[in-house]
Amino acid sequence: MPCAGGGATMSVAMGSRSTPLLVILGAIFGGSFLFMRVAAPVLGPWVVAEGRVLIAALALAPFVGRVGIGAAARDWRAYAVLGFFNAALPFGLISFAEVEIGASLASIVNAATPLSTAIVASAWLGQPLTPRRVGAIAIGVAGVAVLVGWNPVDPTPAMLLAVGAALVATFGYAIGLSYARRRFAGDDPLMISFGQLAAASVILAPGALLTLPSSASGEAMGSVLALGLVSTALAWPLVFRLAAPVGPTATSTVTFLAPVFGTAWGALLLHEPIGPGLAVGAVLVLVSLLLLFGIRLPRPLRAAPATA
Repeated sequence: MPCAGGGATMSVAMGSRSTPLLVILGAIFGGSFLFMRVAAPVLGPWVVAEGRVLIAALALAPFVGRVGIGAAARDWRAYAVLGFFNAALPFGLISFAEVEIGASLASIVNAATPLSTAIVASAWLGQPLTPRRVGAIAIGVAGVAVLVGWNPVDPTPAMLLAVGAALVATFGYAIGLSYARRRFAGDDPLMISFGQLAAASVILAPGALLTLPSSASGEAMGSVLALGLVSTALAWPLVFRLAAPVGPTATSTVTFLAPVFGTAWGALLLHEPIGPGLAVGAVLVLVSLLLLFGIRLPRPLRAAPATA
């Protein structure tokens, strides 16, 4: 495991190898805001969050086996901390927010996750909060805003509460990823994912049981199933595999890519129009990722000197 403040050479090497994984995660998480927006107003936020983590934990259980389940039970305190900050808190708060606000606005607020993570990692892990890092994050947030489009919204108390909840969720991810970096360094990503999701399912169960809806649509149930299997059971082992070499701040930049793919999925699957902001926003996001990961694009070949 590299130290929290690895050098530039290691950053370039790790970033180059990790970029495809980051793109895959962006594609997976791109649909999660759409799924939550469909399910949360129908089922309620805590039922959605509970269904998501419970389905994912059950899906991962056969892969960790009895030994893994027993190990998670023995280390339940550490997994409870991780499960609360990295799953129960953010999943519940974002689902709560999307009862009131749309997926686009939620994704813009969620793009503050790298900034929240950089602050927490700087204070806790000693990762330097350099001007380049802050600038890269700011570029990424701007790219997301341009991509999605900042449509005027009526600042009602309910909307402000929803935005605030989504913003608090970013600090949940920040604390969770930083805690995983310190407490579970070197552990199997599959095992970390199962442990946090199993713990989160226990934490969220009381709220879900108290708010069970009287009815549910097939579309909402299907969205929760997709959230659990694709956006959680498949995605989170990849998140921890990515976080091992590059650290929590770089890993959290997947929240810049999620709206890019969310817009693309909306166009492909829902035939939503794509505006000119997609290209501009995608370029800004790309620049941000290149800066944060320390990746240098290949230099063009220099022209051969002219001969006399």
